[in-house]
Amino acid sequence: MMNWKTPAMLLVTAALFSPLAALSAQQCRSCVEEDTVRRTYVVPEFGFRVGAPQKASAALGVVVGQDWQADGRDHSHNLGLFVEPGLSAGRASFGYIDKGFGNFGSGFMVAATALRTWNDPWWAKENVTYVGGEATLWPIVFIGPRVGVFRAIGTTGAGLAKRWLVTFDFGFGL
Repeated sequence: MMNWKTPAMLLVTAALFSPLAALSAQQCRSCVEEDTVRRTYVVPEFGFRVGAPQKASAALGVVVGQDWQADGRDHSHNLGLFVEPGLSAGRASFGYIDKGFGNFGSGFMVAATALRTWNDPWWAKENVTYVGGEATLWPIVFIGPRVGVFRAIGTTGAGLAKRWLVTFDFGFGL
């Protein structure tokens, strides 16, 4: 005669110890060989920002980069080129992006930028062209602030008392 407790005990034992077997099958990070091959990619990027002087804007561009692993960490280097038309200003930027793609969207960007104002911008004169640099910080998921310092070009006279412009905005993406 078959004992009903034996098959039930086997099922209970398998149910209890199968998660432990799956965990022991996982290898530690230092036990896995690093993928040091650099992979190059080209991806389209976009962003939405609100702030001064453009009020609101949308960015569209392209990012060229490389990813690889070294010393137990993911690494990436990226260059981005994008344009950003807005309600009261527009920008064209070329920047270096550190991290961002392999780190849950956290990282930073520094960019050289040309900025043109129109239609009653915040903190700036209308119809003036500025050049300068800006830094963007993404603490997580490509969301964060951007700060820039610009100098007016191609204008003279008493109409432009403010030659330097500091910008600030907040947004998602580039």
